[in-house]
Amino acid sequence: MSDVGEVLTGTAMIALGSGAAVQASDAYGGAMMTVAGLLGLLSAQEAERAAAWRAADIAAMRALLPDAAVAPATDLTLTALDVEWAALSDALIAHHAAVEAAGDIAQDRAILQFYRESAARREFLWPQ
Repeated sequence: MSDVGEVLTGTAMIALGSGAAVQASDAYGGAMMTVAGLLGLLSAQEAERAAAWRAADIAAMRALLPDAAVAPATDLTLTALDVEWAALSDALIAHHAAVEAAGDIAQDRAILQFYRESAARREFLWPQ
């Protein structure tokens, strides 16, 4: 786990514990601390895999697009990856519409499979 992930996880665990303790005397304050803790745990998950899911999606979209005219990111910051991801996503949606209109079932299924895999990469695991 990265330093950011560890800080977010640790802070979240403290917030969750504090929320439970505060709940006895302040229901609203306890609920807010609990929510802050849950958001911290979900943020830690995103911090750990933010670049990985974007890079995987970008590679998969480039493979699905016949001519990906979108320039690759010039750096690996999340901002640059998000710009590239958004442009490829727009291109893939337009391509998918053309694929459906042409009745290309195999390509349609490949794109739908990408959508499922992309969603799975970004799924948050709810703390138990």
